[in-house]
Amino acid sequence: MPPLCFVTGASGFVGQHLIPRLARAHRLRLLLRPGQQPPEFAAIEHERVDGRLDDLGALARGCRGADVVVHLGALVSFRPEDRAAMFAVNAAATANLAAAATAAGVQRFLHCSTISAIAWRATPTVVDESAPFNFVPLGVGYCDSKFAAERAVLEQCRRGLDAVIVNPPSMYGAGDRRKGDGSLLGAVFAGKVKWSPPGGLNVANVEDVCDGMLLALARGRRGERYVLGGENLTGAELMQRIARIVGGKAPARVAPMRLLAAAARVLQWKERLFGSRPPLTSEILRLAARFQWFSSDKAARELGWRAGSVDAGIAAAWRELQAR
Repeated sequence: MPPLCFVTGASGFVGQHLIPRLARAHRLRLLLRPGQQPPEFAAIEHERVDGRLDDLGALARGCRGADVVVHLGALVSFRPEDRAAMFAVNAAATANLAAAATAAGVQRFLHCSTISAIAWRATPTVVDESAPFNFVPLGVGYCDSKFAAERAVLEQCRRGLDAVIVNPPSMYGAGDRRKGDGSLLGAVFAGKVKWSPPGGLNVANVEDVCDGMLLALARGRRGERYVLGGENLTGAELMQRIARIVGGKAPARVAPMRLLAAAARVLQWKERLFGSRPPLTSEILRLAARFQWFSSDKAARELGWRAGSVDAGIAAAWRELQAR
């Protein structure tokens, strides 16, 4: 009988792509909000557990009898107002889930983290999983809460849980509404982006990342983290890549570092008075001035994984946006 896999965050962006892959070799048990009926899973046989990540009973039911747990659930936000909520969802709930998995005798636990739980650099420097966490001075709740989640998983490793952590970058592909309506692809297509960010980031096709997650589940070493990174691009290079794929116009200018820092300070002051208005927040501006460039050599060496170009993911996201 195939192993039973309990999945959180199944209806999210990554889950939509990972669940069909998991279904090939696992029986599935999915944590879903009460009343939620994701149409993309209608043809995939699965057991459902009704509940949310803050529901200790639902987490215990999900882990009971499961062979594998895949933890995708998280709150992704760059609004300063959401910091406490992200620590509740990303850190505390992960700690509760990992503890429930340990208590239930789960054989394997895969935690989906992020490169933003590792490190950044002020210059275009490539780092890896061993880089010390240095996001705290930036005050970005998402980064801090995801790092805390990793610490919670590793604590359960010390108590016997066979857990592996994967650290994907920003991903592109069909199904991610944060990169769809009213966001970067449409803005570049319409020529509304006037400045490129001065920093750099790692970007990947979500399909490649999901392949890497399966390999980490099968081959990853207990207590280890694996960067599943795609391409390291400057902000200008990413804008040019998007413009070429969607048929838009990339910004001709790169925002000066000092201008971005000043804008972040002004925006932070306004947010304290009036609240933040995504997608542009003070946290986004602080991150846009940094480089998050990563090596995936460890995943290549130990898992046999390599990512392709991010272009296929951008094109898939754009096709879906046009269809909507």
